[in-house]
Amino acid sequence: MRYHWTMRHTEFNKAAAITSLVLMGLINSSTAQTDTISVFFDHNEDVRFEAKPIDDRSADLIQMKGIMVIGHTDHLGSDAYNEALSFRRAESVARYLMSQGVSKRNLSVIRGDGELPSPSSNSTGYGMHRRVDVIIQPLMPSVKTPVPPRPLPVEPMPASTEDAFEIDTVSKANIVLDGLSFIGGRHFPTQESIPVLEKLLETMKKYPTLEIEIQGHICCEYEAFDGLDADAGTMNLSENRAKYVYKYLIQEGISEHRMTYIGKGSSDPKIFPERTELDRQANRRVELKITKF
Repeated sequence: MRYHWTMRHTEFNKAAAITSLVLMGLINSSTAQTDTISVFFDHNEDVRFEAKPIDDRSADLIQMKGIMVIGHTDHLGSDAYNEALSFRRAESVARYLMSQGVSKRNLSVIRGDGELPSPSSNSTGYGMHRRVDVIIQPLMPSVKTPVPPRPLPVEPMPASTEDAFEIDTVSKANIVLDGLSFIGGRHFPTQESIPVLEKLLETMKKYPTLEIEIQGHICCEYEAFDGLDADAGTMNLSENRAKYVYKYLIQEGISEHRMTYIGKGSSDPKIFPERTELDRQANRRVELKITKF
């Protein structure tokens, strides 16, 4: 099942309520005004962009919730191509925001809206349309409501074993993050892999004494130890994949002293020889070595 980055129901209802009130004229424009940061891409580019507008506001963005990341394109290309391109641009900006300390939980919407309308007579497209908008939603105006009676204390529910990986505390065998795979040639995980990262986070929370070595792996490259990272332009793709998981866990509150990371290149393939794309995807992975429990 494809995993979509979206907002929680409470946040969605809040945002929908704001929109409805604005349209009905019940909130004036000064109250409901949004704050938008735009970054721009070259023609057909979906990875590299000038990040300075985000860098200039990074301290503010880290504190914000309900951030919307909306991708756009110009009119060049087919509707299907532009829709996919706009979403990839939004993904790239979302990942950059997270790398700068913005929590994934604070990104309420990550969406590609395809092309912006423009005169088709322009054969070179419009640079202003090749962009991603980072939109900071306004907060709902405070409303005084009666204070409800304080509820009786409730014992916390124990963590579900389904929310964490099972750990063999005797053999301390490697934890294989089944389902965590990466985009070919890049150190970013596929969208389907996000629930696996969240499950890993719950595992680290459930076992506070657990310490791990995060091991990154690649596929396909057997002549050189490691592969080219298309995002960083360096020959340490497996290390960067491990580092992505390391930074994700730190960003979500796990102490860096509990973790190290290492790139193992293609030295330890899960499937060999690789005959299909599924084989190659299985080798683009991260495993965890338990160093202390």
